[in-house]
Amino acid sequence: MNNGMKFENLEKVYDLLARAIDEVGPANEAIFLSKVCLVLSHAIDDIDFVEEAIHTATQDISPKISSPAGHQRK
Repeated sequence: MNNGMKFENLEKVYDLLARAIDEVGPANEAIFLSKVCLVLSHAIDDIDFVEEAIHTATQDISPKISSPAGHQRK
């Protein structure tokens, strides 16, 4: 995976995401983050990179209660 972004920029991304999550509210957090991922995936236009990013993001997250559709929920 590309590790090219400077730490300062990663901090800025984190801050921007945190502020946007506060703006949309906790009830819309999952849909907002999904939309951000889809917008970024479209801009990247590299399915292998996106698949690797999704795999990397799932690391060290314990699954919670499973929903009826089989998706993991908090």
